[in-house]
Amino acid sequence: MLRTHHCNQLRPSDIDTKVTLSGWVNNRRDHGGIIFVDLRDAKGITQIVLDPSINPEAHAAAEHVRAEWVLKATGTVRARGEGLNNPKLETGEIEIAIDNLEILNQAQTPPFELNIEQEVREDLRLEYRYLDLRRAKMQRNLRLRHDMVKVIRNYFDAAGFMDVETPIMVKGTPEGSREYLVPSRLHRGEFYVLPQSPQQLKQLLMCGGVDKYFQIARCFRDEDLRGDRQPEFTQFEIEMAFCQQEDVMEVIENCFHELTEKCAKDKEWKSYLENRRFKQITWQTALENYGSDKPDLRFGLEFVDMTEEAKTCGFGVFESVDSVRVMRVPEGGKLSRKDIDDLTDLARKHGAGGLAWVRVGEDSGPVMKNSKPEFIKALIEKTQSQEGDLIFFGAGTFLQSVEPLGQVRLAVADKFGLKDPNHFAYAWVIDFPMFEQKEDGSMQAAHHPFTRPNKEDIDRLESDPMSVRSYAYDVVLNGVELGGGSIRIHEPELQAKMFEVLGLSKEETEMKFGHILKAFKFGTPPHGGCAMGLDRVVMLFAGEPNIREVMAFPKNQSAQDLMLGAPSPMPEKELEEQNIRVIEED
Repeated sequence: MLRTHHCNQLRPSDIDTKVTLSGWVNNRRDHGGIIFVDLRDAKGITQIVLDPSINPEAHAAAEHVRAEWVLKATGTVRARGEGLNNPKLETGEIEIAIDNLEILNQAQTPPFELNIEQEVREDLRLEYRYLDLRRAKMQRNLRLRHDMVKVIRNYFDAAGFMDVETPIMVKGTPEGSREYLVPSRLHRGEFYVLPQSPQQLKQLLMCGGVDKYFQIARCFRDEDLRGDRQPEFTQFEIEMAFCQQEDVMEVIENCFHELTEKCAKDKEWKSYLENRRFKQITWQTALENYGSDKPDLRFGLEFVDMTEEAKTCGFGVFESVDSVRVMRVPEGGKLSRKDIDDLTDLARKHGAGGLAWVRVGEDSGPVMKNSKPEFIKALIEKTQSQEGDLIFFGAGTFLQSVEPLGQVRLAVADKFGLKDPNHFAYAWVIDFPMFEQKEDGSMQAAHHPFTRPNKEDIDRLESDPMSVRSYAYDVVLNGVELGGGSIRIHEPELQAKMFEVLGLSKEETEMKFGHILKAFKFGTPPHGGCAMGLDRVVMLFAGEPNIREVMAFPKNQSAQDLMLGAPSPMPEKELEEQNIRVIEED
């Protein structure tokens, strides 16, 4: 037997018990010829003591051990000496007097210390990820992820959902991001793709009579990486037949109720609910009030519309634009000129021409000097500002007036400590536009082309498509989009019309989506669903800054696996078998 207990289990009630522990050397100390070792396993740490008067051989073996050596230690539980308890350890009231020590494996000196919390270069951590995972923080994060997945599975099982696996190699269809291609050896010149999501497959399960589908699904997107993105990631996906938008939203809300109550017990979140439900905000209102379609609702700093008043304000910049929004910062007068300059640079980075501002109670600044007194009076009254406050302005088109100001809002919240990490503010953003413009001016589906148009707007699908809203909805938490979903189109005629509005010819539609249009002709029920980014959810619950901290083996910012050395060149013979030829760059 390699162990009788884990290193977090023993207590004073176990004194005089003979035990065997196995683990890594977390720390070794020699005090007056007696060797103390903190032995660590996945659960915790126990202090073991090697006294030459108890067993000289065990003591002699311990003289050679170093950090991260793997030991098996057998001995008797005893109380620590008076005043020597360690309140930082679960086992801090006891220690093990060792009478037999076996070295199971030796270890080279690690490239970074594992027994203390310290900043380590991320590329080094990723190269030695198997060592990084031994650190207490990473063990906590992996355990939290496991616990959350267990809650999710149990919840959807109890709610009547069926866990169905969908294929990893599928047909390539445009769903927004670049796809990873898998060449077919048997079908020369043809490819599978790795799925961005099981979107079409879960809809086809609804066609197949599955009433409620659920899956912890691996997804793949070949896109530029940032803190909350990876080339491969995990979603928990659902799809429901014979449902409406509120049905899907209620199921997802109840799942997050369970998750928060069981895995984030220290968070304050219920005060943000409205009649026990998540707050619902339309996409338009979210932008108008917060400058973001994923607003952080832990704090106020809501925008006020001054467009009408600005038309005759006397300040030419404001009179000539479509939209003017303002944000009052209580006691914002404390911000230095450098702070304001930094915020101005931030606003410019996100599309603003600049960042106008007014210090309430002072006559300085271009806005104060060039605006009519009645405009300043209306501004102060409408924003309910007081002396010492600061008011920021956003001006331009509607989006130019709100989106840069939304970034300023978040930065101001950081400066004033308004983002309480112990608060969870869930919300739904609903009524998204059906379409959005790409950089080249063409139109694309804002979510995906299977999203159902709002019934109140559907008659404008061809005449004014950019005004059409959709039955799409996102869950946001503390300014992060956790995921989203929609009610789907289930009629073949409407789905074909959607592809036509998006500019696809009948030939393109048949080639790319003929399979789903064919399925819709055989009595597809009304259906809808949702997909949540598991990595992002765990990241927020763990209080981590990026999803790499809650994944066992993530890629770096260049989509490389530094531990395995992937991607890597392949032997010429294997490339030939896959009908692939590498063209060298000039």
